[in-house]
Amino acid sequence: MSTSSPRYPDGPTAPDSAAPKSIALPKILGIADGVAIALSNVSPVVSIGVGLGTIGAAIGVAGLPAAFLLAFLPIVGIAFAFAKLNEYDRNCGTAYVWVGKVLGPWWGYLIGWVMLASNVIFLAYAAPLAGDYGLQTLVAFGVDGVAALHPGPYQFVATVAGVVLLAGLTWLAACGVDICAKYQKVLVVIEAGTVAFFCGWALLDGDEAEFSWSWFSPAVFPSPSVLATGLVLSVYMYWGWEATFVVTEETADRRTSSRGGFTTLLIVLALFLFAAVSFQKAITPEELVEHGASALPYIGGKLAGPVGAAAATGVLFLCIVSCIQSVLIGVARGALAMGRDGVLGTVWTKLHPRRATPARGTAVIALISGALAFVSLGLGSVNTIIVGSVTAAGILVSFSYALTGIASAVLFFRRALGNLRMLVTAVIVPLLSGLVLAGLGGYLAYLNWTSTDSFAFDAANGRFLTLLPIAVLVLGIPLGMWKKYVRKSPYFIPGAQRVDSPQH
Repeated sequence: MSTSSPRYPDGPTAPDSAAPKSIALPKILGIADGVAIALSNVSPVVSIGVGLGTIGAAIGVAGLPAAFLLAFLPIVGIAFAFAKLNEYDRNCGTAYVWVGKVLGPWWGYLIGWVMLASNVIFLAYAAPLAGDYGLQTLVAFGVDGVAALHPGPYQFVATVAGVVLLAGLTWLAACGVDICAKYQKVLVVIEAGTVAFFCGWALLDGDEAEFSWSWFSPAVFPSPSVLATGLVLSVYMYWGWEATFVVTEETADRRTSSRGGFTTLLIVLALFLFAAVSFQKAITPEELVEHGASALPYIGGKLAGPVGAAAATGVLFLCIVSCIQSVLIGVARGALAMGRDGVLGTVWTKLHPRRATPARGTAVIALISGALAFVSLGLGSVNTIIVGSVTAAGILVSFSYALTGIASAVLFFRRALGNLRMLVTAVIVPLLSGLVLAGLGGYLAYLNWTSTDSFAFDAANGRFLTLLPIAVLVLGIPLGMWKKYVRKSPYFIPGAQRVDSPQH
């Protein structure tokens, strides 16, 4: 990678903080590739098929469109922060790099650690889930042998199938991110097309509710606490849009990631609003709440019978597969950035000699996740931690987003005083969005903590879900201290990661 990059309109020429040429990533992706990777990471089809019922049960079905619309605002504010920070310093480490340079290495390191640990845990959760949905798809299409399996053997078969699938996706990721992007574009079209088909059908034929513009108004919520709950539950359904920035070093232009990020958010918002309105037209609030965990197959079955339910189940399977692929791509590049800084070992910086992908790091991540998936079969405590970590991820996501928004405000504040547009897009909006998301993360922790009277080692226990993200953070501190004081990582040297405020 070159040591400098073209001048961009609102700032000076800023060097990419990437590393030596020997571990530079090839520039082979365009906007459509980044959007496909990010949409796969967000997995809006899974969020629609599984999450609508959960949110509807908490805030009332009529409030779904307003909740998605309001939750979009702080997320798009953080997207402005990502865009400006990426223009100034293009690095696949994204928030880990930016926050570390602006607010201090420990803050950046903790973001990097949280993203690495949470994504490895997520893969250990998602692989068996993919196997499960794969088996459900076979059952839906009439494969009787799978349906006859007892719960124990079924879960083992699902885990084996999921880990085998994880291995195949790891190989594909090692072959090249451009290859992954090509097939993900096909999957995204199939997934979005299927959801649009069912939602369009529901919108035209559904008669369970009369459409009302009040569904999009904050006034639809009966109280501020219900509004806050809707925001808390909805905002994290957008998580993953920033995957376009994780592959920023593999795009020809630093603006490509920004355009891809905003495009992804707009597509996701449109899908969420379309589904929230369509579902209300086709099924009753009671049906949505009752079948929330399988809302899409249920509505597919209601509209088109067993074939519709089977098609919807198959699409959910494809969506989980593409999500696993996208997460593998992202976490390997985040680990690569940490390895280049000496925060992780050199194994994470080894690129494939021909494809120039972080193949070895991707394989290590898959091995750890696959091993955790198998261990969780025999040890209920491990499975509890994995499921709980995925459930409580929203608290850690808010922590990362909030620090990114603050970092943008701090970095660009001095120069923005003479530029109203930059003051709004790089300072005020990111800062306010970061504070809102920090508040929502705190409110989520409060809701979890007060949802029960006592602590229990249970993935459904609110206090366990509150303490688990803290435990993930704390577990990363010893590694950071060892890297700083024993290995003398340059990342932790005072001033080594400092980025001066952009000046003319």
